[in-house]
Amino acid sequence: MKQNWLKAILPHLAAIGIFILLATVYCSPVLEGKIVNQSDMMNVKGMAKEARDFYEATGETPLWSNSMFSGMPTYVVYTGPGKNKLTIVNQLVTLGLPAPINMLFLAMISMYLLACILDFKYWIRVLGAIAFAFCSYNLILIDVGHVTKMYDIALMPAVLAGIILTYRGRLIGGAALTALATGLLIYNNHLQMIYYTLIMIICLVIGAFIHALKNKELPQFFKASVLLAFAGILAALPAMDSLLTTKEYADYTMRGSKSELTLGKEDAKENKSTGLDIDYAYEWSYGVPESFTLMIPGFVGNSSAQKLGTGSHVYEQMISLGAPAAQVEQYMDQMKFPLYYGAQERGTSGPVYVGAIICFLFILSLLVVSNWQKWWLLAVTVIGFILAWGKNFGFINDFLFYHLPLYNKFRAPSQALVLPSLTFVILACWALQEMANGKHSKEELLKKLKQATLISGGIVVVLGILGSMFWNFSSHSDATMLNYFGQMLGGEANAKLMIRALEKDRSSLLLKDSIRSLVFIAIAAGAIWAYLKGKLQWQPAAIIIVAAVTIDLVQVDRNYLGKDSFVDESVLLSQLSPSQADLQIKQDPDPYYRVFNLTTSPFDDAIPSYFHKNIGGYSPAKLWIYQDLITHQISKNNMHVLNMLNTKYFIVPDQKTGQPVAQRNPDANGNAWFVKGIVWAPDANTEMKTLDYLDTKDSAVVDKRFAKELGNGYQPAADSGATIKLTKYGLNSLEYASSNSQEGLGVFSEIYYPAGWNAYIDGKKTDIVRVNYALRGLKIPAGQHKIDLKFEPTTFFTGQKISSISSTVLVILVLGAFIFEIIAAGKKEEKQEPTSK
Repeated sequence: MKQNWLKAILPHLAAIGIFILLATVYCSPVLEGKIVNQSDMMNVKGMAKEARDFYEATGETPLWSNSMFSGMPTYVVYTGPGKNKLTIVNQLVTLGLPAPINMLFLAMISMYLLACILDFKYWIRVLGAIAFAFCSYNLILIDVGHVTKMYDIALMPAVLAGIILTYRGRLIGGAALTALATGLLIYNNHLQMIYYTLIMIICLVIGAFIHALKNKELPQFFKASVLLAFAGILAALPAMDSLLTTKEYADYTMRGSKSELTLGKEDAKENKSTGLDIDYAYEWSYGVPESFTLMIPGFVGNSSAQKLGTGSHVYEQMISLGAPAAQVEQYMDQMKFPLYYGAQERGTSGPVYVGAIICFLFILSLLVVSNWQKWWLLAVTVIGFILAWGKNFGFINDFLFYHLPLYNKFRAPSQALVLPSLTFVILACWALQEMANGKHSKEELLKKLKQATLISGGIVVVLGILGSMFWNFSSHSDATMLNYFGQMLGGEANAKLMIRALEKDRSSLLLKDSIRSLVFIAIAAGAIWAYLKGKLQWQPAAIIIVAAVTIDLVQVDRNYLGKDSFVDESVLLSQLSPSQADLQIKQDPDPYYRVFNLTTSPFDDAIPSYFHKNIGGYSPAKLWIYQDLITHQISKNNMHVLNMLNTKYFIVPDQKTGQPVAQRNPDANGNAWFVKGIVWAPDANTEMKTLDYLDTKDSAVVDKRFAKELGNGYQPAADSGATIKLTKYGLNSLEYASSNSQEGLGVFSEIYYPAGWNAYIDGKKTDIVRVNYALRGLKIPAGQHKIDLKFEPTTFFTGQKISSISSTVLVILVLGAFIFEIIAAGKKEEKQEPTSK
C-alpha cells in the first residue's frame, strides 16, 4: 500500500518541481534580491503609508486616512492584520515562495489540479498549467502590480475543480476543495475577478443540470448543489470583515452609487446607472477584430510603448532625414513608440495572448470533443468575448450594463478576456486528451487534425500575413506623435514621413508575429500527426508540444515582464524620495493640514500621499461627493473650496528650473471654524453652485434636508473670538476644543461620511450634518466644549467577529474533509489489493 501511495504521489511532486523551477527561472532576478518595478504598487505604498505608520505606532487598526482625497476609509487600502485565518492558508498554498514566483506557481498548480480532476494525461496537465499561468495578460498584471487580480485569476481553475469534483460524486472532497478555493478567491478580494468567476460557476451549474436531466441523475445533482451552496456560504463568511465594509463603502463611491448632481448630465442615458458612468466604465474596451491577439500577439501592435531597434523603419527614416547615426541609435535605445493601433483609445500595456498552439488546439477541440462540459466552456468563452468588447458591442453590452446585477460597478471590459483565456486552455487540453485516449480511430483524428490545421493556419495567413499588406495601421496616438515629431524634426512634412515609418513598423510586426504563430502551429500539428502516424510515441510528442507552448509564451511574455522589469529595492524606493519642496513642508510643526501637489497628475498619483495629507491621490473607488468636488470646484482652482479643505501648501513647478517648490497658502481655513451664516440650498445642484462664489470662512451652504437636525430657519452666531482648535489628531478620532459665547455652527475640514463617523460634545452624541456639499458640520452650544469626532463603523467590527469564527470553522472542516478522503481512499485501496493479487 505504501509503495502504491508513493508511486501515485511522485508524478505530482515532479510536476510541482517543474512549476517551481519554471517560475523561478523566469523570475530569476528575484534570487538576486530584486523586485518587480510595479507602478501600481508604488501608488499602493503612497495610499497606505499613513495607515501603516499609524498601526505601527499605536497598534490600533487604522480605519480612516487623511492622506488621500482629503480623507477616506482605509478599507480598500490597508487596515492592518485581519482576523481571517485564511491568511495562513494563502501563504501555504504558494509554499511561501517570493513574489512574483508565488503567483505563477499558484496559477500553475491550480490549473494542474483542475486538469487532474478532468482526468487528463500527465503531460497534458503540465501543458495546461504552463499555458494558463504564462498567458501574457497575467505577466502584464504582475508587471504593473495588480497583485490581488493575479491571485484571483490564478485561483479560478481550483474553484472549478472543486465544483466539477462535487458533481462527479466526490461530495465531501469536492465541497471541501470548493470551499477552500473559493474562500481564498474571496480573501484576495478582486471583486471583478470574483464576478467573472461567478459567471463561470453559473454556466457550469446550468451545464451540469442539463447533463443530469438528460441522464436522469437529478437527485445526485441537487444533493451536490446543496453541498456546493453550503461550501459557497462557508467560503464567503471569513471575508465578511472586508465584504461588509466594502459593500457599505461602495454605497458612497463612484462604484456603487450615483452622484446627486445632474449638472451637465442632461442625457438621460448617463443617469440610468447606479454605478459607474457608462463612458468611464467602457474605457479599455477590446476591439472585436482585436480579439485575434489571442493567436497573433502583434495583431494590433502589441503595446502603446515599446522600443524599436536599429532595423526599424523609424530608424531608417530618421537616418534618411539626416540625423547622425550615433545620435539616432542612442535615441532608439531610450525612446518607446506607440505601435498599438487597436480600439482602446487610452492605449494598452500589451495584448491578451494565450498562444498560437493553444488557439490551434482550441479549434481542434471544437471538432473532436463531445463531452457535455464542452458546451458550458463555450458559453463562458462567448460571454467573455462579448463582455470584453464593451462599447464595441454596445447593442448587447449597453443592455447588460444597465440590467445585469452589479455589472455597472466595474470598468475596463477587456478584463473579461480572463474567461476565454482559461476556457481556451481547458478545451485545448481536452483536444489533446481526445487525440491520446485511444477512443477514436486514427483516420478520423487525422481528418480532424487536418481541418483544424487548415482553419487555424488560414486565419493566420488571411488576417496576419495578407492583412499586413492591407490593414489600416493608423492609431489614436498618431496625432500626438505627429506633433511630437514635428517639434523634434522641424516641420509637418518630416513628421508625416515618421508617422508613415511608424505604420510600416506596425505592419512589419504583424507580419513577423503571424509567421511566428504559423511556425508554432506547424510544430504542434506536426507532433500530433507524427504520433497518430506511429512515428512518435505519445510521451515525446506531448513533451514537444509542452516545450513549444512554453517557448512561445515565454518569448512573448518577456516583452512585458522581462529582466529589465526587476530592479533593486533601493531603486524602487528612490521613487519615494522626498523633493526639497516635500522636505520644506514637513518642517511645519502643525500636525494636520493638507497639501496640493500640482507637479504631477494630482488625482491619478498617490505618491504625494506618501509624504503629506493630500488633496489628491489615486483610487478607483473615490467617494462621489469628493469626485463632484474635484469636477466642479477643485479642477477649476476655486480657492474658497481649497481653503475649506485646509490646503496650507501648494507644490508647483519652479518657472525657471521646473523643480517642485512649496508655496504656503496663508488663507487656508484651518481644521475647524465657526461660520456666521447659512445659505440654505433646496437641492444638491444649488449647493454645488453656491460654492462657486461662497466665502467658506464666513458662511456655509447646507442642503435643506438637514433642516431637522439644525432647526428650521436656523442661523448660527459667532463672537469675534470664537474658535475651534484641534487638540489631538488621530486616524480614527479627532479631538477639538471650542469656545463661543453664542450657539454656533462649527464647520470641520473633514470629509462627510455618515457610515461610521460620530460626534460627541462633552461626551454627548450629537448629529453631524453635511455642509458645503462635502464637509462635516456640528451645531455647537454656547460656551467652552470638548468635541470628539470618532470613526466607529459597526459593520467593520461585526465583520471581524464573523471572519475570525467562520475562518477557523472553515479551516477545521476542510482539514477534516481531506483527512476523511485520505482514509476513505486508503480503505478502498486495501479492499482492492487482494483482488489484484
